[in-house]
Amino acid sequence: MDWVIERIQIGYVDVVNPFNRRQLSRISLKNEDVKCWVWWSKNFDEWIKSYKKHIELFKSYKGHYFQFTINSPSELEQNLTISLEERFSQLNWLIREFGSNSISFRYDPIIFYKKKGEKRVRHNLDKFKYIIETISSLGLKDMIFSFATIYSKVNNRMQKRGYIPVDPPLNKKKEILNRLLDVCTRNGIKMEACCQPDLVDNERIMQASCIDAVKIEKIVGEVIQKVKDTGQRKDCGCYKSKDIGGYSGMFRCKHNCAYCYASPAKI
Repeated sequence: MDWVIERIQIGYVDVVNPFNRRQLSRISLKNEDVKCWVWWSKNFDEWIKSYKKHIELFKSYKGHYFQFTINSPSELEQNLTISLEERFSQLNWLIREFGSNSISFRYDPIIFYKKKGEKRVRHNLDKFKYIIETISSLGLKDMIFSFATIYSKVNNRMQKRGYIPVDPPLNKKKEILNRLLDVCTRNGIKMEACCQPDLVDNERIMQASCIDAVKIEKIVGEVIQKVKDTGQRKDCGCYKSKDIGGYSGMFRCKHNCAYCYASPAKI
């Protein structure tokens, strides 16, 4: 966050093209040029502290939109030591400060795995009902989810850490979703699938748009151009935006989750 504040005060950021390290794009961070900030985290403690310290700076922008991931605590997220209750408190604070429309709750990813030497299949769904009931009580109405994609680097990393990822077949995923849908329906929560078109049925499970131009329009009170972001995965529902983050160096996520497709960690 110190870096973010510094770049805001300077007024721009230079972003390196991850596919061509020699190519730089200068992106304005002036409040007249930024429609809305989109923030992603599993722990907004540092963000909230920074906001309170620089409140006028943050309020000079039209809008802030939060992607807040809250999964069941898992041994695959060993560096995420903050409790569920503390994260619910952060979520409640963000809702009170910015409104429920500024929050996208994510249960992402859903993952199944075994520990080496065991036959039992484990997962990160044991607190699902409790989490859904809590976020519903806070006034949220939708949830973005996906099943973990087991890329080769994810598989290699998990294997080295003593875990064997399990990718259920499509029919099994739909069985699992039917049970989760029952919980969500009882609590007034709509499920939206991220980059998983085989799980979208347009009645019970919709296509997610993590960068959601329709929602951002409501946050900032003006029309947003609705152009699909062609720089994302083919099945991504996001609208075009400017990504100023990264996965390595100072941007490297300290959570170091075993299943993360974005993490550069090999072990």
